[in-house]
Amino acid sequence: MTERNETVAARPTAEYRALDAAHHIHPFSDMGALNRAGSRVIVKADGVYLWDSDGNKIIDGMAGLWCVNVGYGRKELADAAYRQIQELPFY
Repeated sequence: MTERNETVAARPTAEYRALDAAHHIHPFSDMGALNRAGSRVIVKADGVYLWDSDGNKIIDGMAGLWCVNVGYGRKELADAAYRQIQELPFY
């Protein structure tokens, strides 16, 4: 996981924005305006905060569309998931 984060940080924001414009559709967005301004590239999360590739710290008010309402980086939840996956990963 650390390797991936270092790789992400090493790429320039413009490269991610170009990939986003070429390969991703943002529902409910004006794609022309979004492509002119450039999308926000999120590179880190902790608690209720996100950081973009320009170093801006922002509150994730949407909580990942309600998927992370307990916050990011919750080690106890990762540990619980790890233990469960070892016991019964799929049924």
